[in-house]
Amino acid sequence: MKNICILPLLFLDLCLSTFAGAQAGTTLFVTTDMDCNWKLDGQPMDPLKAGDHKVVPVTPGEHLIQAASTDGVATNRIPFNTTKPTKFDVDYGQGKFWVSIELQSQHDRQLKMQQAAPAKEPADAEVALHPTWTDPATGLMWTRKDNGSNVDWNQASEYCSRLQLADYKDWRLPTLEELQGIDDPSVNLEGVYDFGAVHNIHVKGNLKLTGWQWSSAQGDAPGKPWQGAWEFDFVGEKPGNSGFLGFSYNMRALCVRRSGE
Repeated sequence: MKNICILPLLFLDLCLSTFAGAQAGTTLFVTTDMDCNWKLDGQPMDPLKAGDHKVVPVTPGEHLIQAASTDGVATNRIPFNTTKPTKFDVDYGQGKFWVSIELQSQHDRQLKMQQAAPAKEPADAEVALHPTWTDPATGLMWTRKDNGSNVDWNQASEYCSRLQLADYKDWRLPTLEELQGIDDPSVNLEGVYDFGAVHNIHVKGNLKLTGWQWSSAQGDAPGKPWQGAWEFDFVGEKPGNSGFLGFSYNMRALCVRRSGE
């Protein structure tokens, strides 16, 4: 009878040990160059002090850090994959992974911009009067502003496909090349992103942008859980893979159509 009772207990102990090992995952070390508030995979974490570090257990795979200086002037968004380290992070082996949140240089730059001139956004009345802009170089018609709130890729695509604006119904998400086509480094249109950070937005047409813009182009892992779609950053003047379709923080939908159709 005693042996019969011991076997289930041994099996339970083995299962618990296996489960604990699977949950161990990776140890994440997070540092910052200035005091900030931050989130890991959308979950708020304890504030981080400059020069200090936090140790957080994470599972192997893709993750996202979102951070802002405590005064909201500077922000940073760091997608990373503990199984595929990049130049932005360091894998120390044995399950130890290091990510540095860099905010100081952006913070200093933003303060200089704010002191030089206040943020200048297109007037709501002007946008209402002229809700679209047509690029004479391409003939593409753009909405004068993005959707203005966080959306993942599927939500952005649906937003454009259902949009009815200026008597048109054939709006869609732009391709990555179309977004690159309205990028203009010579334009400095001041705008406010999340956390109240002021940015110089390099976009034609005096468009009102409030975040990073989704494109219709998906990444190179169709059908995989980490499938991503490409977005365009009109502040950094470069495209960057969002990492996964379900990501929504500070992501926007700017819609386009072919004029004359």
